[in-house]
Amino acid sequence: MTYTERCHFWTYSDQKRKIMDAASAIIETAIKFQRYGRLEEAEAIYREILKIEPSHVGAMHNLGLVFHSNGKYKEAVEIIGKAIIQSPEVADLHSNIAASQLALGLPISAATHATKAIELDFNLGEAHYNLGNAQFSLGKTNDASRSFQYAVELDPKNDQFWSNYLFSLNFSPSTDQKEIFKANCRWGLSLNHHEDEITFNNDFNPDRPLRLAYFLPELERHVTARFLSAMLKHHNRSQFEILIYGYAENRGPAPKSLSNFVDGWIDVADLTIDLVAEQMRRDQVDILLHPCTFKARYRKLILYNAAPLQVACINLVSTTGLSRTTHLVTDSFLSPPDETEHFFTETLIRLSSFNVYQKPEHAPDVAPLPAIKNNYIVFGSCNNPAKLTADCLSLWTNILKSIPSSHLLLKHQSFDNTETCESFSNQFRDMGISRDRLIFLGYTQDINQYLEAYSLIDISLDPIPFGGGTTTYESTWMGVPVLTMVGEGIMGRLTGSIMTRLGYPEFVTYSHDAYVSRAIEIVSDLSKLSEIRQNLRIAANTYIFDAANYVGELESACRDIWIKYCNDN
Repeated sequence: MTYTERCHFWTYSDQKRKIMDAASAIIETAIKFQRYGRLEEAEAIYREILKIEPSHVGAMHNLGLVFHSNGKYKEAVEIIGKAIIQSPEVADLHSNIAASQLALGLPISAATHATKAIELDFNLGEAHYNLGNAQFSLGKTNDASRSFQYAVELDPKNDQFWSNYLFSLNFSPSTDQKEIFKANCRWGLSLNHHEDEITFNNDFNPDRPLRLAYFLPELERHVTARFLSAMLKHHNRSQFEILIYGYAENRGPAPKSLSNFVDGWIDVADLTIDLVAEQMRRDQVDILLHPCTFKARYRKLILYNAAPLQVACINLVSTTGLSRTTHLVTDSFLSPPDETEHFFTETLIRLSSFNVYQKPEHAPDVAPLPAIKNNYIVFGSCNNPAKLTADCLSLWTNILKSIPSSHLLLKHQSFDNTETCESFSNQFRDMGISRDRLIFLGYTQDINQYLEAYSLIDISLDPIPFGGGTTTYESTWMGVPVLTMVGEGIMGRLTGSIMTRLGYPEFVTYSHDAYVSRAIEIVSDLSKLSEIRQNLRIAANTYIFDAANYVGELESACRDIWIKYCNDN
């Protein structure tokens, strides 16, 4: 977000100009406070200026940015909105109010202001970025990718712009794996590769116990911790020393689900990414297991050669595009041998499964099939609406039309907001599906209360082209099978891999027509569907929540690549 450092397009009387000149001098101090995180002091100055001159646009704007930084998004929208009334032709105002509206879950309003900002100043990268985020949250992923691409072209050094651009490509129906690979490599080549030769002081004995490190930034922001929680307790501590380098957003202690099962938790909140790598080298980490390369900004650690071997694993969507990522963990369903290697800069490690998820503790019991009581089928999805592209909604509409009494339940925190619900309702309405056949459910803080939503769903529908991951694990644990259409790439094939390993390949399809016809076929036999529901958790516990087996395979792979590295060097 951009600070207002000068006045725009105002005319003053001599007396008012003197007041404004004094305010401008004071506002410089506030801006300095703001830059260095002294938000309370900056806020006090802006408030004082507004007491003297209530229409001071710069003070209103920057006070709005302080509110945004403090998570007071409603107040930010209100005060920046007042500034826009005073100066409607200032692009920064429209761009920054869009950012706060996005934080409030108002993507349509945000898109309107971001578009206005671009009309006023096409070269404002933040405006394209905010527009992309609004489009992305509404499932308009082709448009979002274009907006993020504009942002990258305007500011090619901005990690966040690149991160969202590369991530969004995986959701876009018009983007193939070749293009995704090229874009990731283009990002990798754009970076300073830090060519200084790094000397590792590790003991290159192929048979000794190894030191493995996981990198886990921004702990509360994503679900990677749930995958790690399943794994850590199963490491063979006689052969592997386990370290985690990370930080919690609130600077609190590491969760016991992580820290109780490792040899060390190293807080790196105050370190830049190059210093994190330096710390890992100093600690003589043998293999970096990077579990969250799904966002490009998290990948930059790899550039600094944190360890002799650097492995992308667990939560990823594509190649990292970095030659210094030596390996990437996948499985044979996601990355068929001899067919997919050319989409990766890394050497592929194929385990029997791509990753493993933490079984929800105290989860509700599997509920009876709701169709038996309802006398109609409820299809459902708890995925991020960003995955609900126009192609996806069209596919699901064909199912709803083929089964006239059926309903569709959509659950995500975005559906707490009327704008988002209306956007998707209107899209379905335009395709012939009335509002009364749609069920929107919003945010549920408690994981087990969230899982209760599956008691309302007969069959989960996997989105296209970017399918479910966490939601597929959770759905199957609650006894709800997931119908999927296999696409390209890791996230286009993950649900297919999971349902195949569970022993239910009939839920895996390979075309739009097959997806629709399979849905019709499945709901025609409710007794069989009810039987699947009662048996699915048992199968899931055996085949996809077996963390001990997964960790054993991962450790064997780590040992194999370490032996090869030692022999080669």
